[in-house]
Amino acid sequence: MRHVEDSFLVTTAGKSPREELRQRTRRYLITMGVRVVCFILAIVLYELDLHWEAAFAIAASLVLPWIAVVAANAGPSRDDPTHPSLYAPPQPRGITSGADETRKG
Repeated sequence: MRHVEDSFLVTTAGKSPREELRQRTRRYLITMGVRVVCFILAIVLYELDLHWEAAFAIAASLVLPWIAVVAANAGPSRDDPTHPSLYAPPQPRGITSGADETRKG
């Protein structure tokens, strides 16, 4: 039986690959949904003779697919590094002599 000195905390474990994929897919679909809204908005704005506003909506609908792919392919976000990732067992308290107590007081 092998003894491992470094024990990792379960609370600092990363997300499962399935959960990570689900979140990345959700981000992609939301961004592409916003793209569809921008495209429809561009058509409506052009019909209302608001050409500059329609141009901005078209530009957004052209840039959003790139943003969606980059956001979906981004790796998992890093957690707060201040949380310990290794379990450190509490140190045993030593027995102090009575002389230590008299010095404090």
